[in-house]
Formats: sequence, structure tokens, C-alpha cells
Amino acid sequence: MGFLDKAKSFFGGKGMANVTITVIERQPAASATFPITDSVLKGTMVIDVQKDCTLLATKYEVWLYLKKGDEEIESPFLVVMEQDPDPNTSYSDECLKMPCDLKAGQQITQPWMVMDVDIPGILAKNGFSDPEAAASDPRVRLEVKCIADVKGSPFDPSATVPVRLVP
Repeated sequence: MGFLDKAKSFFGGKGMANVTITVIERQPAASATFPITDSVLKGTMVIDVQKDCTLLATKYEVWLYLKKGDEEIESPFLVVMEQDPDPNTSYSDECLKMPCDLKAGQQITQPWMVMDVDIPGILAKNGFSDPEAAASDPRVRLEVKCIADVKGSPFDPSATVPVRLVP
């Protein structure tokens, strides 16, 4: 066990819950694609609770990685970040109410959505004038990260998946 793993375990972040991203745009997360000019990205995350804890929020981040030659360009770029509960959103009674006390063995399935995804804007600022061509460019990579914000944990459980961009 490395130093960072020991610190995570000591501070309560390791082993409280596991996060898995299961669906991106109604596709299995492992093989999901996303149109490069779309502005809304949706998916589902699953939280498997290992120890009793309190879930404060769930967070969703979209990251764009760019390379020029073999070197990354001031990357990664945070494309957009959202979280639930969002104070500007009205939630139905079927939605998970947070903070939420979770018990070991419980599994939470949380659908999510991020808006204002502007991949073409970031590409244009970094020398990629044609977003559709950038979709198949191996120097352009998109990742989605889902985080379970667990009370008292400085190392929140999270999962990251690559998403293939398409024109």
C-alpha cells in the first residue's frame, strides 16, 4: 500500500463507496460516443456503498485533452462541471434527496446531465478550426468524471471514462 493509499484510508476516503459510470448517452460507458458539436451530455453513475456514510452531492465533470505533436497543450481543459443537488433546479419527488445517509451494501443509481458543453469553442481557441475533423484526430480526447461527494472524506470516490468523439 502506497503513501497516498494509506492517507486515503486514514482520512476515510478509501473504501467508503465505489463509483462506476455505467451509461453515457444511452450507450454502455465503455464504448460510448458523443457528437463533438452537441451541447448536452447525459449519463448514469452507480454508487456502491462500502461503509455507512452521508452523500452530500454527486458531481459531474467533462474534460478535454489536447496534444500538439507529442505534447499536451495547457491541458486538460475543464469543459463543464455540474452537481446535484443544484440550487437552481427543481427536483421531483422521485429524485434522490441530498444530503442522504447511506448504509453499507446499498447501491444508488444516479442519472445525470451536463449542459453548456462547448467542445468546438475550446478547440477553436487552441488551433483546431474544424471541430468535425477534430473528432477523429488522435490528439483530441474527451473524458467524463463522476464523483460522489462523501461527508468527511477529503478523497471522494470517483470514476473516469473516456468518451469517443464523433462528427
